[in-house]
Amino acid sequence: MRLTLNCRDTPAVRAPLGGEVQPLHLPCEAFPVQIAGRRLELGPVFVSHPEAAVAADSREPALAALTAGRGDGVEVGVRPVGGGRFRLVLQRSPSGSGMTPVPLGLPGFREPH
Repeated sequence: MRLTLNCRDTPAVRAPLGGEVQPLHLPCEAFPVQIAGRRLELGPVFVSHPEAAVAADSREPALAALTAGRGDGVEVGVRPVGGGRFRLVLQRSPSGSGMTPVPLGLPGFREPH
């Protein structure tokens, strides 16, 4: 996943850029997916994973930009640690029951774990 920095230079921003593994929980206002060649707009979702890290090839350029005071707009890659997948949860559940992940149950699709 690619993220765009749009925040101040702080120790909290630099920690993941130094390779620190951290939990990820980000709101995303629009999230389209491609399924069978068709675009499906999921709408606002939360993207999360208990262990995520900034990709090694993104760290140095982002840190250099922050140090130079030009971090706003820099893109970084973020990946789940251990080859897992990000989890997506709708921000607004149709039932109003809150954030409850539900298996897709698609034949031949291995559910995220």
